[in-house]
Amino acid sequence: METALVTGANGFIGSHLSVELVEQGVKVFALQRSMGSKNIKYNQFVQEGKIQVIRGDITNISQNTNGEFKVLFNNTETVLPKVNYIFHIAGKVSVWGKYEDFKKINLGGTTALLNYAKNIEAKCFSYLSSVAVYGFYGYKNLKEEDEKKPFKNPYSLSKLEAENYVKKFGQENGLNYVIIRPGNVYGEYDYTSSHEIYTRVKKQKMLISAGGKYESCFVYVGNLVEAILHTAFNSNCHNTDYNVSDSNNTLKQYLTNVAQTFGVRAKFTNFAKPLAKMTAGLVEGIYHMFFIKKAPLITRFSVYQNCEDYSFSIDKLKSVGYKPKYSNEEGIKKTVDWINTLETQNKEEK
Repeated sequence: METALVTGANGFIGSHLSVELVEQGVKVFALQRSMGSKNIKYNQFVQEGKIQVIRGDITNISQNTNGEFKVLFNNTETVLPKVNYIFHIAGKVSVWGKYEDFKKINLGGTTALLNYAKNIEAKCFSYLSSVAVYGFYGYKNLKEEDEKKPFKNPYSLSKLEAENYVKKFGQENGLNYVIIRPGNVYGEYDYTSSHEIYTRVKKQKMLISAGGKYESCFVYVGNLVEAILHTAFNSNCHNTDYNVSDSNNTLKQYLTNVAQTFGVRAKFTNFAKPLAKMTAGLVEGIYHMFFIKKAPLITRFSVYQNCEDYSFSIDKLKSVGYKPKYSNEEGIKKTVDWINTLETQNKEEK
């Protein structure tokens, strides 16, 4: 039986990945800081022993005197197992914060995991990055070899720095790696963005910038998982990077599809492009001036990706045999069904 360690395993993407690994017959070790998950099937597999949870933080990994790698959590050390594959999903994800905090997690944690992967001679180290490393400058069908000019945003900068280190480490140490850059991921159990966006669309209270006329890069979580596993399990896919996106619809097209699936009229409140950009810059300036730690409701990062074309080619991924498992309609339908189920459950509880 193949074995895998998944970091951030109980989160949105990590839980979907872990479930699919189990269903493909892989024994999963889940490195996570908290217990439980929003993903029902994930929790079921944990209870059945198909997923073995290891409590810990990727920034607390070190090597002991026996040469083993261990993770510390609440003064308890756990030796990390020898596995065939490592899927590094965990990371600090936010549009706001200090660069040092992002670097500690997104680069420091990745560095520790790479050393662990080398020590156990893992077959492949898969790193989940982001298309945010390219920046937001208005482009269509951007390819992997195109220039990366991330905004001066701690998340984007730290992700690119970690990417570069994964490549360098892999090449220098003979460690097979894959770098995955997903677009805007959506799907069931995504309480970060999908839940709010889909709920607003259903209530016809969705705010969009620039009329939603620019191309975007949505990817359903099931297709992202398919891309991650396909590239990790096939040696001809190793030692390079891949963009992952489903289609290059405009934001308005995507949200209209969501509304139609809910069975409601597509109704959006438009925030003009110049006003959106000016407001984001002004708000960020005020937050920086007064050293406010909490993320503002509007940022340049969130505005610019909706006020410029922001789409990516996946020709490279298709060239190595990747085929999306779900159509756009199927991905949206699954997410809509999840939202509807949650609303039904909330009504019953009341």
